[in-house]
Amino acid sequence: MKNLLYFIISILFIQSCSIDSNNPDPIFPKGLGKGFYVVNQGGFTAGNASLSFFNYDTARMTNNVFYKMNNAPLGDVAQSMTFVGDYAFIVINNSGMIYIINAQTGYFIQKIVGLTSPRYFLMVDGQKAYVSDFLDKGITVVNPNTLEILGVIQTGKSTENMVMIGTRVFAANWSAYNQTGSNNTIQVIDVAFDALVDSIQVVKEPNSMVVDKNNKLWVLCSGGYLNEEIPALHCINPDNLEIIRTMYFESNELSPEHLTINGTGDTLYYINQSVYRLGINDTQLPDQAFVHKGNHNFFTLGVDPEKSQVVVTDAGNFVQNGNVFRYSPDGILIDSAQVGIIPGFIGYN
Repeated sequence: MKNLLYFIISILFIQSCSIDSNNPDPIFPKGLGKGFYVVNQGGFTAGNASLSFFNYDTARMTNNVFYKMNNAPLGDVAQSMTFVGDYAFIVINNSGMIYIINAQTGYFIQKIVGLTSPRYFLMVDGQKAYVSDFLDKGITVVNPNTLEILGVIQTGKSTENMVMIGTRVFAANWSAYNQTGSNNTIQVIDVAFDALVDSIQVVKEPNSMVVDKNNKLWVLCSGGYLNEEIPALHCINPDNLEIIRTMYFESNELSPEHLTINGTGDTLYYINQSVYRLGINDTQLPDQAFVHKGNHNFFTLGVDPEKSQVVVTDAGNFVQNGNVFRYSPDGILIDSAQVGIIPGFIGYN
């Protein structure tokens, strides 16, 4: 299936690349190298989203990679990035589209259009992918080969993060904006029928999810935009949909977010102003921060699946360029670099 996807996408690239059929002289003749992408959201309606790339060998951050490689802007509010083999799908929220690029070179391949307010892209199989949406009360089903929209899974709520375990997709109902139902569920989708089959009630505003090495689902909830509930971290058995344990934060004034996990699937990280980490067998939330925020405005984070280095972004004042800080597995600062406006997602190629 994966080889079929690569073949079809390659044909689409040859036949219908529409941004710039005459790509500029390559900045990276041997590719971008090994490192990580930073997806910079840019200002809402400003159309100044951008892509940065950090190369491990040179320890150099290159900004505006998408523009430099394709002679075109990235769009309005870049939300997330998903890797499928040698390709990356960049979700552009306010532009209502998804760019497909070669993850090794940054070159544009094709785009999926006709979306309302896309947030995250999840590959289900070689012929089908799901796209969550901030405004639409459903998950859009797309064919990543033909770029067609196949339909919408009616959820009755907007959707955010998604993870796939076995033959089911778990989708977080994060936002309360323009919603009649409460934003306190994880909805369960049967991928064979593209249908909502169940849901799990959690604390309000589940903003991020990961799957650990034991195939358990972890859900981080902020407690709601108006601090209605005490934030919590849930561990869920995806087989019977039962909550195994819940760890509550100290106060509903807190707003933890951006849960992520290391490459071995045994250590969790999240931002609660500072960066915290805990093992999947821990029964209490950590008291001490892994990385103290100092005077930074930590916004999102990523953990290298091989090096276990932790990358944290600083959004600053959300108007000027942000920064990225790279830490060792022990929490020691390695280096930092300036990136684009509102660095909101870290992606490893």
